[in-house]
This record gives sequence, C-alpha cells and structure tokens, in this order.
Amino acid sequence: MSQPVLHVNHLNKVYGKKNENQFHALKDVSFDIESGEFVGIMGPSGAGKTTLLNVISTLDQSSSGTIEIAGTNITAMKQNQLADFRSEQLGFIFQDFNLLENLTVYENIALPLSLKGVSTRHIKPSVMNVAQKLGIEKIIDKYPITISGGQKQRVAAARALVHEPAMILADEPTGALDSKNAKSLMETLVHLNEKLNTSIMLVTHDPLSASYCQRILFIQDGQLYKEIHRNTTRNSFHQEILDVLAEFATSNELE
Repeated sequence: MSQPVLHVNHLNKVYGKKNENQFHALKDVSFDIESGEFVGIMGPSGAGKTTLLNVISTLDQSSSGTIEIAGTNITAMKQNQLADFRSEQLGFIFQDFNLLENLTVYENIALPLSLKGVSTRHIKPSVMNVAQKLGIEKIIDKYPITISGGQKQRVAAARALVHEPAMILADEPTGALDSKNAKSLMETLVHLNEKLNTSIMLVTHDPLSASYCQRILFIQDGQLYKEIHRNTTRNSFHQEILDVLAEFATSNELE
C-alpha cells in the first residue's frame, strides 16, 4: 500500500503553561489522508478545526505527537526548514482569496514560483498550464479588482496548485462566495482531485461544500468524533452530514 500523503499520529495541542489554566485544543488525534484523497474536516465552532489546520500547515506547533506530510516528519523540523517545506509541499486556499491587488492574475499565480527563485522562462509555462486547467487563461492580464469573486477563487486555486504541492489545504474557501460561485469552486476542487489526483484537505462549516468530499472527519472538543464516507450520491451524503451535525446540536443541548 502506498504511503499516505498526510499521517497524523497521537497529535495534541495544549495552550497555556503547566501552572496555569490549560486549554487542550487537540486531544490524541490520529488519522491518515491517502494520496489523491479529498477529505473534509467539520465540527462545531471551537471544536479544534482551525487549530488542526494551523498545526498541519506548519503555522503552529503541536505539543506532542507527529505529523508526516509526503513522508517528511514536520514536527521534527526547525522554523527555517518549515518555511521552505511549506512553500514547496503545501498549497493554500483561503476564504478571503488573499490575492495581491497590485499584481495581475498572472503575477499572483506565479508568486509561489517567484518566491522560490524559479526562472521566468520556467514560470510562464507552469502558470499558463494551471490557468488553462482552471479556465482562467483569458483573464491572465487582469487585476483582481476587475474580476468576479468566483474568478478570484479560481486564481487562488491556481496559485495553490502552480508549484505542484503534495497537498492543498483549503480553509473555508466558499465562505465569502454566493451559492453559484461556491458550487463552481467546489466543482473546481473536485476536478483537481479527480483529474489531476490532487490531495485536498478542506476545513468547512458548510454541509453543502463538505458533500463534495470523499470522506468527512468530524471533530468535537478537540477529538475525532466520527468519520463518514461518501458511498452513494452527493445528495445522500449531504443528508448524512446534516444528520451528524444534528447529533452535535443534540449532544450540546444535553451538556
């Protein structure tokens, strides 16, 4: 069996010093994401979704446990190594696009390669290739202020993909989009996953967006609560997600 693209083993994250009131944001979390998988992370507000994303993305450090991405143990790396690893192996898609308004679409997509020092003649074919795959080659010379929200999110997806990372981490990517553009973006992510075998981890509170995933991991109080797989239609999976979220609401009422 092939090595998982992400291996999380007995992960803990504790905020606060030993003598103070400590908050256990993550408690003994273990799971794998296989290469080419599209996995969603869901849970109530404050469940630990963002903490998990931050630790996996190397933006925060775990208290204990290990995280391996593409076979590399990132929990054993120093800060300067983590920065290089992040720029080479991870792609990010954020809720608010994070595009630079003073750069063209082309320049925004090229940014990860420019920061790595890739030569201009090698950057252009990579940018044009990913732009064509996402259907945005016609707006390549425009500035972000002149394009739609859906187009901005596709540009953000292209930027996340241009350096061929081991996996893409998407943090509430549909949060700032209307329903039409949200649907378009999720279909784009499915396309990247199915046609290009891109590994994706999506953190979302939106059941409709989550229904595009192959598998959902639910977190509650910093722990893995339940895991479900999409074995039927997306509509059926959407209902299954809603049922689990209703369980959360019920359990919180009983506490």
